Amino acid sequence: MPSNPLSGAAYLLEGVHLIARPGLRRFVMIPLLVNVLVFALGIAAGVAWFEGFVSAMQARVPGWLHWLDWVLWPLFVLLLLAVVFYGFSLVANLIAAPFNSLLAEKVELVLTGRPIEQGFDLKRLLKESIPTLIDELRKILYAIVLGIPFLFLLFVPLVGPLLWFLYTAWILTLQYTDYPMGNHGIALAEMRKRLKARRLVSLGFGASTAAMSLVPFLNFIVMPAAVAGATALWLRELNGPSRYQGDYQSRVATRYLALVIDHLSGRISGEVLEGPHRGRPLEEVSTEELLDLLARANRDDVASAEAIEVYLDRERQRPVHRPAPARASAAGIGHNQPPPRPAPSPMTPPEARAVLGLGPDAATEDVRAAHKRLMQRLHPDRGGSDYLASKINEAKEVLLG
Repeated sequence: MPSNPLSGAAYLLEGVHLIARPGLRRFVMIPLLVNVLVFALGIAAGVAWFEGFVSAMQARVPGWLHWLDWVLWPLFVLLLLAVVFYGFSLVANLIAAPFNSLLAEKVELVLTGRPIEQGFDLKRLLKESIPTLIDELRKILYAIVLGIPFLFLLFVPLVGPLLWFLYTAWILTLQYTDYPMGNHGIALAEMRKRLKARRLVSLGFGASTAAMSLVPFLNFIVMPAAVAGATALWLRELNGPSRYQGDYQSRVATRYLALVIDHLSGRISGEVLEGPHRGRPLEEVSTEELLDLLARANRDDVASAEAIEVYLDRERQRPVHRPAPARASAAGIGHNQPPPRPAPSPMTPPEARAVLGLGPDAATEDVRAAHKRLMQRLHPDRGGSDYLASKINEAKEVLLG
């Protein structure tokens, strides 16, 4: 699917749903409390300082100028929003960084289908606190240096505030995606490279996070929600589609490509396995290049051709109808007709479990439940395709005999 800002915002909404799941709530509490505490202290300190400033000003100006209070308070509120919700968010993330890394790890465990580890790993948390805080300080330094020119441009009407908002969106995306990527040892330079490769999705995620930070009460949950949403963004957009396989995804592999179907969103991603674009994610292959690959697959692998058609139809809104194979004459196959293609190899049990998004220990009830869930989303009558429905049915038959 071509990247767009709305898909980035959808990851933040998914993060809101994720932190409400029973297995993750306990890992959300500390980042949530840190966020509430920092915002409350920041607002209280700002109001106390401004009240003292207004009192001192009233003592020095004539009484007929006291109406300036009604002008200064609205300006102060706007300034407070900018300072607290942008500046203090960096402080809150700095304090809660070790806990956010742990939250990102637990969210990844949930999304990849593995059970959440029980217990609070305090020993490991304390061991990783200092390196994590050092990384946070590096990000803050990067944000300050990058923000200097945008701060000067802020005084340019219309253009300045827009550029400042985009700068904030970029910094917030870098801030929150660092938790899941940092858990995998990815350095800051590599993070920036991956985010730039998915620029629109990244800016959409950061912009929605910045907007949510300005909404009263919702700003208290923005930190854990953004961590959870950034983890989903990492798994599906930044880590490569072939590396994410869990009980919320199905995988269909053919000779030319592998398709990955997300059960929650219905999106299809994948990777080219053979041909001139081998190793490239499908999102980076143009429609014209996919049509060339389709023509090649039509000649020697019907399963790959069907998979490419499904992707073009679902993700590029480009339906493709392959011509029916020419019928042989009564006397036999004509001299100019290609020989019939061999039937696809039968599906193996590991392939069947990948199609249904199941682990090796899945029980019969799990197979039936996964089959029902997928058919409800991917049946042709519900906007799916005959190809995917046939694969789901075949996987059920292989696993249930």
